[in-house]
Amino acid sequence: MSDLTILSPTALGPTEARPLAPRLPSLRGKVLGIRIDHAWRSWWQAADEIGRLARTELGVRDVVVFDPASRIGSPEAESGKVVDFAHQIDAAIVGLGT
Repeated sequence: MSDLTILSPTALGPTEARPLAPRLPSLRGKVLGIRIDHAWRSWWQAADEIGRLARTELGVRDVVVFDPASRIGSPEAESGKVVDFAHQIDAAIVGLGT
């Protein structure tokens, strides 16, 4: 029999709970970030539509799409990509929660 390695997709961040950021009263004039994923091509189409609706219906100033790409770097480098993304936006959609 061969060995089987199971990788956990969970973050290795701090263990203490942190409060959520306060809710924005409106997205009007804000920058919305949308995270996409190469493994989920249909999400790209959903992200395009959400971005379009955010601009036309909610008055979002801009939409920034974040593609983490292959995620093969060190945990620090990969976390740095997320931090850079977060500094560019006021709010984010990172998935559908399905």
